[in-house]
Amino acid sequence: MLLNRDRAYAVMDKYKLDGLIAAQRANIYYLCDFYAHTLEVERHFTMFAFLPRRGEAAMSIGLTEHGRLAEHGTWVPKVYVVTGRVSPTAANVGAKNLEADVTRDPAAKYMLRPNPVLTKHEQFWAEAVRKRKDTMVPTAAEALRRMVVDAGLGKGRLGADDPRVIDWLHAMGVDGVTGIDASNVFREIRMVKSPAEIELLRKSALFNEEAVEATIKTLHLGATQEELERIYKTELAKRDGHGIYILFSMISGLRSGKIVAGEPFMVDALGTYKAYHGDLGRTVVFGEPDAETRKRDRAMQKGWQAACEAMKPGAKGSDIVRTVMTVVQKEGFPTFNHSVAHTVGLEHTDHPIPIGPTGMGAVPDFTIEENMVLNFDMPYQEWGWGSMHIEDTLLVTKTGFEPLTSFKTQLRVL
Repeated sequence: MLLNRDRAYAVMDKYKLDGLIAAQRANIYYLCDFYAHTLEVERHFTMFAFLPRRGEAAMSIGLTEHGRLAEHGTWVPKVYVVTGRVSPTAANVGAKNLEADVTRDPAAKYMLRPNPVLTKHEQFWAEAVRKRKDTMVPTAAEALRRMVVDAGLGKGRLGADDPRVIDWLHAMGVDGVTGIDASNVFREIRMVKSPAEIELLRKSALFNEEAVEATIKTLHLGATQEELERIYKTELAKRDGHGIYILFSMISGLRSGKIVAGEPFMVDALGTYKAYHGDLGRTVVFGEPDAETRKRDRAMQKGWQAACEAMKPGAKGSDIVRTVMTVVQKEGFPTFNHSVAHTVGLEHTDHPIPIGPTGMGAVPDFTIEENMVLNFDMPYQEWGWGSMHIEDTLLVTKTGFEPLTSFKTQLRVL
């Protein structure tokens, strides 16, 4: 189970919530352990998940995906099957649907000839959906309404990661519900990882670093961003991962449009494995680095060591950042201007972040707890000179941390 259920209940009690509604894909996956195709394509509001403080968790799933759900499974005991179409452009617009036939036999949607001979897999899919006959609904919105009403929370206080759904419940007659925006409530829960999440993050960190190392081995003078990004994403795909980006030199790209000799440049790679993120940063230079590059690298290594020494439960992310900035600048790198501690998981930044008109641009902070998975991030970019980076992933333990990446932060000289 991905869900850290004890923490979820504790956070719900903190905010006096009777239930949590997930409408965003990361939180739906987190609550039900199933990553549907509709989540992959970000087809919003075609699937929901619901975690009551007391009672059975629930989710909705389109009839077309029920066979896949049967294959992959979910811990959620109550599954509502949506029989209506979820495609925004349906081929049968204006035609009568087969709702009556589906109600009689949910599997009839796909058995379109008399007495079809089904494979074992097809038989399994058919029986799985037939068991859900009593929880079939025409739309995902109706599924959401049923989840709340069937849980006895028609007058409950609910948190939703998209607060519009509270108004939709009111419009569907569940007008006793009150709600809050729970976007950061979900992140607060997800900050501390369950054992299943930790294992996924171990693999994501490992596979991402392997893909980065494989890409670094192919580096050559004249290589372009497009060429190297293709290699990285292919390497991660070989490991069943998905590459989001790999940066070389600046966020905007290579300073000269290609790799050149003598210029230090950062490598910053973000990818996922089963939707969990791996994030890594390194510094590379072709040819013997000059004295300034060496000095700056020594200062960054000292800063990294200071971050590691401070990384333990009870420390504040902002305090570690201040310590690192002070160390690096005092060690002879006065223009070093950015570092950050961030949790990592279903999002690149998995802890609560300032949102809304008063929050945008504010500095997020958090206190480190056991079983958080963190990245300490030290990118440096200077137009007219080059770039550097150190970033690795760690699991916070009772007394310190366990590395999830290699911590091979040394300057790479090729």
